[in-house]
Amino acid sequence: MIQTYSPDMKPRSFEDKKIVHQKGLWHKVFTGILFNPDTNKIFLQTIFPKNSYDFERPDFVDFSVGGHVENNETIVQTALRETKEELGLSITAQQLTFLGIRICKTNPSPSYIIREFQYFFAILTTQTLDTLSLCPLDNEVKSLIEVDLGDFIALILQQTSTITARERLIQSQQIAPISLTPERIIPDYFTDKSIAEKLLSLCVMNNL
Repeated sequence: MIQTYSPDMKPRSFEDKKIVHQKGLWHKVFTGILFNPDTNKIFLQTIFPKNSYDFERPDFVDFSVGGHVENNETIVQTALRETKEELGLSITAQQLTFLGIRICKTNPSPSYIIREFQYFFAILTTQTLDTLSLCPLDNEVKSLIEVDLGDFIALILQQTSTITARERLIQSQQIAPISLTPERIIPDYFTDKSIAEKLLSLCVMNNL
């Protein structure tokens, strides 16, 4: 069950996840950006098609990990649980740095409506794409992509049209170089300035 809220974040009723999106009820989610400050790399995920979507979602890249805040969970508890479930990574609260809240209001389909308070966190790591121990508990994430933070910011600010990255497939664990173009990015990343601001705050954290 999910705690729902008014648009000004006052608690309302608890509802099933499916109902939350069918009715477009406001709720809280965790969004994590796995970040290695030593290499200045961030990690993005791609997912397998979801049965819960009644619309066709292109093979977009998204931030490292995320999920709904469930009944009686804190945001930090959600962060630890979702990171373990989606990526198989055991993290601690000390690895988390709060980056701010994004207000997300989109309508992918008439019966799947997103009204989310997205709590963004950096998840600090010293690992690379080669050394991460990726053993997800579920079968949601298809691959993890390692990309330079500055390059990715330039892409979503439309200062460049192609950047290079490396992708690791979760099932085979194979790593290969790839190119990222705007077509692979969720359109909101280009139109919502708060996303770029969250990424730029990582640069500030890293004194860049």
